[in-house]
Amino acid sequence: MTTLLKNWDFMRFLRLGIGLWLAYTAITEHQLIIGMMAGLFLLQGIMNIGCGSKGCNVPYNRCNRNQKVEDISLEEVK
Repeated sequence: MTTLLKNWDFMRFLRLGIGLWLAYTAITEHQLIIGMMAGLFLLQGIMNIGCGSKGCNVPYNRCNRNQKVEDISLEEVK
């Protein structure tokens, strides 16, 4: 229960808002497919799932900065 109340960011609010808007549209228009889409967006917004197990975050350390840069020697070809 405590994980549902933490880490509320822009994308989570956006998914929740889209889900609520789609749910309202599905109820007023009597559309089952839109209702299923609303359920998907509401589930993503409430449970904070969407782009994999870690969410949509990009890893901070993508490369190792301690690696030495090797000098490249070029040879002119005629």
